[in-house]
Parts: sequence; C-alpha cells; structure tokens
Amino acid sequence: MEQYVSFKRCSWVPAKCNILMWRAGLDRIPTRQALCRRNIRINSDECGLCGEGVDLVDHIFTACEYSLCGWARLPPLYAFTFKDIMDFHKSIPGNKKVKETVRGLMFVACWCIWKARNANIFSNWNGNSGEIFEEVRSLGFLWLKSRSKHRNLDWRKWCNFTLYTL
Repeated sequence: MEQYVSFKRCSWVPAKCNILMWRAGLDRIPTRQALCRRNIRINSDECGLCGEGVDLVDHIFTACEYSLCGWARLPPLYAFTFKDIMDFHKSIPGNKKVKETVRGLMFVACWCIWKARNANIFSNWNGNSGEIFEEVRSLGFLWLKSRSKHRNLDWRKWCNFTLYTL
C-alpha cells in the first residue's frame, strides 16, 4: 500500500476516529495482512467482513462490499486506495463547511466499518451493510450536532439528505 503521509484531523469527530484514519493512512492498523507481515500466525488472511478479498487497508475501506456509503447522497465514490477516501472531500462541490462535513463522514464511515470488521472477527457479528451505515448516520448526526457549530441539525432532514443544512 502506498503510504499516505499528509493527514489533517477532522475537528468534529472524536480523537479515536482521527487516530484510526491517521494509522490506516500509514498502513499501521492490525489487518490480517499486516499481522502476517509481522510474522504473527493467523488462520486466514481473508477479509474480516466479506471473506472475499485479502484483509488489508485498501480492501476493507474501498473494495469490500461493506465499504460503500450511499445514504448521504454524495456523488459516486470511486476509491481504489485509502488515499482516495482521504481526498474524496476535495471533489465535492461546495464551501469549506460542506467539504469538512463530507471529510468527517468519511472518517465516521471508516470507523464504523472497522468496528464492524472487528465485531465480525472477534464476536461473530452477523450484521449487514445496512446496519453499519445506520450507525454511520446516527454517529455522524450525533457527533456533528454536538461537537461542531451545527446545533440546528434536524434528524428527519438529516436522514433524507445529510448535507441539507450546509
């Protein structure tokens, strides 16, 4: 994986999300492939969510069937590498607030995908992508409303069109 060295934190997501994104950009999260590279014995290097590809950063966040986020009604996300996810907000039309919200939503989506992957591996979670993105929707709303200047967010409007207020 090409290392993504330029990282800017998102102010409205918790530190744990920023740290995950920073470490994922450096390929420093414990994927099965990374564990194999460190000579840690594991049963398989298959994706912890879909079981189809190799469990590595680029697959988990861009190629896995659980990686797509359509509910926000954003332009299609053509991501082949983790760097594409980190830079997606730059292609969104709009002002700085819109771009920051989209970047934060990418952080939240990656956090929720990573949590679901770990739940699947360690707790035999049998959820689906709909459950993951319901959590993205909920956490995105909660964190944006309580951790930013967007105190006037309305849940119903958020569910229909995430970027309605911006």
